[in-house]
Amino acid sequence: MRNMWAVCKREFTGYFVTPVGYVVVGIFAVIVGLGFCASFLFYARVSVNPTAFAYSGVPDFEETFLSPFLVFCGMVAMFIGPLITMGLLAGERHRGTMELLLTHPLRDREIIFGKYLAALGMLLVMMATIIVHLAILGRYVDVEPAVLVFGLLTVFLMGAAFVSLGLFVSSLVGNPVTAGVLTFGLWLVMYILGTFGENLPDANPAPAGWSEGVRSAIGRGYDVFRALVEQLPLDVHAKEMAQGVATPADIAYYVLFAAFFLFLTFRALESRKWRA
Repeated sequence: MRNMWAVCKREFTGYFVTPVGYVVVGIFAVIVGLGFCASFLFYARVSVNPTAFAYSGVPDFEETFLSPFLVFCGMVAMFIGPLITMGLLAGERHRGTMELLLTHPLRDREIIFGKYLAALGMLLVMMATIIVHLAILGRYVDVEPAVLVFGLLTVFLMGAAFVSLGLFVSSLVGNPVTAGVLTFGLWLVMYILGTFGENLPDANPAPAGWSEGVRSAIGRGYDVFRALVEQLPLDVHAKEMAQGVATPADIAYYVLFAAFFLFLTFRALESRKWRA
């Protein structure tokens, strides 16, 4: 445990030794602030004249403003997240300190969890901006505290899942810039596939002239593919959670996503022994 915290402290401090930490937090704060203002002004316009926006009455605050804003915050965190994760392990290889780190009396889990916790700490620093905005809402708007808490939990889970993906990519390459680009590319592909999956038809794509057995097999495979594609984007399970409606399936999705890529990171770090 002591070694893990030592790795975490070293990595977290490293964010603010260089301008990276300040740049990431600053960019996140500016974008989130602009998003908050834009979302609030839009909700105010809708509340004044609901019929102009196809609403029969004043729309629900959580559904129209709070949930989209929090999901937006999670998306912004994932857009700039590669700046946090790109140097976690790739940076060690790039600086030539990876072998030195591995020769210390450190276990793989202490290295991986230490760096993962440092990235989560950076995520929490970024989320301080969101807490300020939610505190303002809680002061002037009648919102259940549980809704605000679940909203913060939503952003944290989205970020924690994405950080695990970035850590895994960082364990595969030896250049931080490459790791950052690959991480962003993977997330973008997942997002695009998810958007594409929403428009996939429900019908079996196999031609009607094919045999029933072949059409049935293709149909089952297509259903699995469509369900997988629809669940790929990290924001899919966030919309209802941001409104305070959390289900075990939504929480399990993010937890299992993070656990899966942490597992792959362990395997990637162990592969050095196979190459040896």
